[in-house]
Formats: sequence, structure tokens, C-alpha cells
Amino acid sequence: MVTISEVFGKKLVGFIALALFVLSGVAAFALTTGAREIAHFEREALRCAREVFRVPGQFTGNDYVVELNNQTIRETQIKSAKIAFSGLEQRDLKKFSTNDFDFSTLKEAGGIEVEAFIEAGAVQNLISREMNRISAGRRIFDSVVLDFGNDRVMVSGKIDLQKVPGNPFMFLPQQMSPFAATVSVKASGSQISLEILDGQMNEQPLTPELNKMLLDWLNPIWDFNALPYQASLDSLQFSPVGVEFSGSLFR
Repeated sequence: MVTISEVFGKKLVGFIALALFVLSGVAAFALTTGAREIAHFEREALRCAREVFRVPGQFTGNDYVVELNNQTIRETQIKSAKIAFSGLEQRDLKKFSTNDFDFSTLKEAGGIEVEAFIEAGAVQNLISREMNRISAGRRIFDSVVLDFGNDRVMVSGKIDLQKVPGNPFMFLPQQMSPFAATVSVKASGSQISLEILDGQMNEQPLTPELNKMLLDWLNPIWDFNALPYQASLDSLQFSPVGVEFSGSLFR
């Protein structure tokens, strides 16, 4: 059976990496923050950084600052972003601008701070694109549609409950079930978690038992304490037009 980490782990980690450079889900699907997810986080962070350094920046005080405006990073359009690299000196810039660096070099260069805004349509495109890369038989979720509100996201689509850990009937053949839910994404300490504000499954209200089973499976969707270096998602705000966030890495 396919695991949640295999199906949605990379998507969330990729988005978190994107948010920490333009960064990273907000598609918000669960994974255990283990060695595989950390390795993927580092690969995505490095890929994001290499694309960011292709954009000309400037030194402002002790920081090298790159600003993005309607530019694409990791196939996702960034409406606006400010990425500040502290500890980066002029003599280092050629190495970074030619992408002649790895994750260790990036970490040694100093802290990174990010403020960014991604429009709702770009987030939807990210989720749809990544979902389409998974073969139909491996998907836990399908046909997911996001509708952003103030500090919440309305999510609808289909879910294969047979693949959800904790489902007492997972041994029985089941078809994908239509669902709709309003969720909020909360950052508390080192963890990012989901809260289901209301929801339906098969056009019936979620029972307390099903709600608990889903949240036990999903949460926490990410734990920064599992990383062997400092990282944080400092703010995360949804609105009907998109998601705004800030974060830091190696600080």
C-alpha cells in the first residue's frame, strides 16, 4: 500500500521549501518529518535557491536581497517576494549566481529570511500539477479544488479512505469518496497543523470519529524541530486572493 509520505509528502515539503525561500503545505497533507522528508526538503530548498539566484539582487546593508515580481520559481508563479541572504559577501556572489553551490554551502553562507505572496490560482495550479504526476492507482486524494477564504481554505475533491491509516474498514474494497471541508492551517511552535472547521463525506456531515481519524493521520503536517538546523514559518495568512507568509532558514 502506498503511504501518505510517498503520495503527498513531497508536495508539502516542496511547498514548504518554496515558502522558506520565496521560499514552502499549503495544500496541507500529512507526512512524518523523517529522514526522507528532510532530504527532500533540502533538495527542494537547494533547487529554489538556485532559481532565486538567477534573478539579479542587490546588497542592502549586511544582506543580499532578491525581489521577485510575477516570476516563476519551481514552476510556481510568485506574485511578490523578498528574500534576504545574510552573511553573503561580494566575493561569494559569483559562486552563487552561477549555481556553483550545494546545500552545505548555502547553509554556511548565513541566514535566509523570506516574505512572499502567492496567488490562489498559482497554489491551485501547484496542487493540480503535482497530483497529476501521481498515477491514478496511487492517489489518496483526487480532483482537489481549493477555494481560499480569510484565514481558512475550502477544500473539495475525492479521497480513498481505504488508504487512510486508522480506517477500521480499510481491508474492504472501497471507491473514492467525495468530500468537502473547511480547514485552517495553524503554526504553533515548531509544528504546522490542520484543523477541520466543518466538513462532509459522501454528502454527510463528518462524524466526530471520522474527524478524529483524519486529524490523527494528518497532524502535524510538518515539524521544524526535526530539521538539524534552525528553520521556521513565522507567519501564514490566507485570504480570498492567495496566501502570504514569512519564514527563515539557518537563523
